Amino acid sequence: MTNDRGVILVVVIWALTVGMVIAAELARAMRIEGLAAATYHEEVQAYYLAVAGVHRAVYAFMRAAQQGQTLLDHPDALNTAQEEEEKEDIWARGDGRWLQEEYGAGGYWVRVSDEGGKINLNQADEATLRRTFAHLGLDAKLAEALTDAIQDWRDPDPLVRLHGAETDYYRSLPVPYSAKDGLFDTPDELLLVRGVTPALFYGTGGGGLRDLFTTYNTGGTVNLLTAGPLVLQAVLGIDAATARDIVQQRAEGGRTDLANLLPGIGGMVNFGLPVVVTIESIGYLHAGGVTRHVSAVVQRLGPQRFRFLRWQDRYPSPSTD
Repeated sequence: MTNDRGVILVVVIWALTVGMVIAAELARAMRIEGLAAATYHEEVQAYYLAVAGVHRAVYAFMRAAQQGQTLLDHPDALNTAQEEEEKEDIWARGDGRWLQEEYGAGGYWVRVSDEGGKINLNQADEATLRRTFAHLGLDAKLAEALTDAIQDWRDPDPLVRLHGAETDYYRSLPVPYSAKDGLFDTPDELLLVRGVTPALFYGTGGGGLRDLFTTYNTGGTVNLLTAGPLVLQAVLGIDAATARDIVQQRAEGGRTDLANLLPGIGGMVNFGLPVVVTIESIGYLHAGGVTRHVSAVVQRLGPQRFRFLRWQDRYPSPSTD
């Protein structure tokens, strides 16, 4: 009888132990699911704040076109009374400056970049590519490899340049694919080209190839009044500090200064509003650290019409400094 009671006691203790383990695991699972639900809710809010930022910028962009503005319609100075006007002006100019607005439970950071202020990846010849990479200060071997690989990717033949790559190389990769042997559809295709790493494309602590190249500028020239510092550095052959200084002067200059900032470069200056722009928007909440970054390429078809050429729901977030 005593032995039976001992066995029963052991069974009860084991049953209680198992029950406590199951209860603890259920509590942990419920806590994780609760945190996941809360994070998802915050992420959805941040996403729609980012979308609101895109549409806010599109509105400013189209409003400027309806009012017949040009790049010369730029306030001489920024003060409290002109703050909203300046914000509209910067978005319409498309010179890649980040602007912040509060909205609802959070806000958004938005920048509008003129695709006409970038180098067309499909139109740049070998000399232009080599000169561009040289001006950026890339290692000579890397510059040669990038130039040849880009040309091999977009030309229709299977011949391999000295430092380039064709289908045989790409099919040897862990995730194999073929060389396109055709023009780039989007700048992001550069990530498929030999030698182009995510760090090189997106940039680390500064601009990357995505800020330098485009496939949407078909004008044959680069508009230096909207070009970013990386493009100015590559096109003009100046150092990074000088390029940043020009961008700063351009941002602070008045109407006359803007017109005379880059004299003697002819068709590389266009005072009309941009036609195709990339709008990047980062939505955020005041509570929590969740952010969402969306990107849209928008084409202006006239003062009343526009269309989205591309939309990306998740885009690597750069620094907004």
